[in-house]
Amino acid sequence: MTLAACGGSDSPGSPITNPPPPAAVATVAITPSTGTVFIGRTMALAASPKDAAGNALSGRTVTWSSSAESVARVDANGVVTGVAAGSATITAASEGKSASTTLLVQAAPPAAVATVSIAAASGNLKVGDTLRLAATTRDESGAVLAGRTVRWTSSAPIVATVDSVSGLVTALRSGAATVTATSEGKTATHALVVTAPVATVSVNASIDTLEAYDMLQLSATLKDAAGNVLTDRTVRWRSSNDAVATVDSLTGVISGVDRGTVTVTATSEGKSGTRQHTIVIRYRSLTTGSEHACDIASGGIAWCWGINGTEGRLGSGAAGAFGSYSSQPVQVAGGLRFNQLSTYGSTTCGVTRAGKLYCWGSNSAFALGAGSSAAQSPTPVAVASGLIFKQVSVGSQHACAVTTDGRLYCWGPNSSGQLGTGNTTWAQTPVASATALTFASVSAGTDYTCGVTPAGEAWCWGANGLGQLGEGNAPSMGNTQSNSPVKVTGGLSFVSISASNQVTCAITTNPAAYCWGRGIDGRLGTGNTGVTSTPSVVAAGTQFRSVATGFTAVCGVDLASAVWCWGMGANGQLGQVVTNQAPTPIRAGGTLKAADVSTANVSGGSGNYSCAIAADRLTTYCWGRNDKGQLGNGTTSDATAVNATPSIVVGQKPLPATR
Repeated sequence: MTLAACGGSDSPGSPITNPPPPAAVATVAITPSTGTVFIGRTMALAASPKDAAGNALSGRTVTWSSSAESVARVDANGVVTGVAAGSATITAASEGKSASTTLLVQAAPPAAVATVSIAAASGNLKVGDTLRLAATTRDESGAVLAGRTVRWTSSAPIVATVDSVSGLVTALRSGAATVTATSEGKTATHALVVTAPVATVSVNASIDTLEAYDMLQLSATLKDAAGNVLTDRTVRWRSSNDAVATVDSLTGVISGVDRGTVTVTATSEGKSGTRQHTIVIRYRSLTTGSEHACDIASGGIAWCWGINGTEGRLGSGAAGAFGSYSSQPVQVAGGLRFNQLSTYGSTTCGVTRAGKLYCWGSNSAFALGAGSSAAQSPTPVAVASGLIFKQVSVGSQHACAVTTDGRLYCWGPNSSGQLGTGNTTWAQTPVASATALTFASVSAGTDYTCGVTPAGEAWCWGANGLGQLGEGNAPSMGNTQSNSPVKVTGGLSFVSISASNQVTCAITTNPAAYCWGRGIDGRLGTGNTGVTSTPSVVAAGTQFRSVATGFTAVCGVDLASAVWCWGMGANGQLGQVVTNQAPTPIRAGGTLKAADVSTANVSGGSGNYSCAIAADRLTTYCWGRNDKGQLGNGTTSDATAVNATPSIVVGQKPLPATR
């Protein structure tokens, strides 16, 4: 019996079988099938043995060879290296089968420019300078590329040109420019600033005449040789005379010090320009009183001349002997700066630039308003008040002032109700008026006071025996008074008012001058030498812008700046030789043109003088009696002398100030 073997070869007694042999390599494929390799560079080839069915065979040995080793070499891994220009056949063989590819070997193309840079160089040039710029080109790996074409351009050829090929920059004029280097579409830039040396300097100013203590900003224009304006340059300033004007060396702000002419020089880079400035002193707020006068010069400095006496009326800091005087101005002590002054008898008061009140001279009947019992003060003392004032007026012994909000305050004797408090109580310090009225300005006279409201109404109070309050009632020729303000009659609208001794004058909005009160000495200016309590127009047809009422005379300034005076003229205080009086206005001082005029208030012949500030405010003039130096011209004359011609008040030069 024969047994057949079933199942696997592991059955006992079964014959042993061998695995099938591996498939033979039928073909070899090379990828890529063609190509170009650059000299010095490599290219990787891949060989793929396949069986007869086209299946890829793994694990088969492949050998590589080149037909021209001098052109291209191939290693055991199929990596070909370009050696020299030409062509070579690269063969891959496996188990007797092979495939070949022909490669072209040629020189590598140049690398593309990836970045351009400009070698660091100065960005600052002066006109006329040259600068050669150099550009470096690099590939994407950062390797420097030589021999690449670079072209140059300038963003502002009027400032700096650049040679398009060489990169040579030439600076032409001041300004900024950007130079660009371009290669194969890639760029780099370099910023340039061109400066030109200063060739000319000119000094600029809005005005050439400057008042002492004023300041003015100067500027300088700098240009190069081509006339181009240069900026951002250092300029230094100096004055030819610091006693006339100083100039800040850095900012060019000029400050007037004293009258004169000064040359200001601006210098930059060794070049200079100059400008001449005239420094002037101007005068304002003129006031004349009991044989002395005061005004304010540039910088708010007060100056006084005439009688000083035991009261120290000049405010110079020292009282003198009885009747002592100065025939030329002396500076009021204390370093105060004033906006306005007023005097009448032997006391003077002023409003400072800060709105504070100060008084000096006699303190009779508490005229100084300081609450002090001292008989006098030869230096300014503060009026006892925490208020801020805009105007003050001194009367025969009392004084009144208006605050910046129009309230009225007065001090001193009050027997005639001149303080306007509704009673006759005296005041050592300022007391408020009993009226609800507000005032634009006030004027104190002999025992009475008048004021003008913002609406143009005139009100007066105090003594009224001769119609000086102007209320329209028949003058009593006696000792009558009003302790509270009464309205001036006539329905007129006023802009200013001036009270004196029994005569009041005012300017209307027309403008015309009106006077009322005692006219026996011709001070009404109407030709009427009687007494009236009704405002009467002065010199019909003449238009006045201001009027100043004095003890013996009245003067006014018309719209053409001419001065007119009327009243008594014994010492020439009317500005003309007048034997007795002029009851209507006469032209004073010949061709004198004035901005302000004041005529003295004092009971006695020594007050027979007048003063005026010239229309340009550069000069103060006085005329009339001069036995106590009242005219301030540096001389005196006999008490009976007639000095009808205006003379110049001398030497009013402020001292240099510390700012």
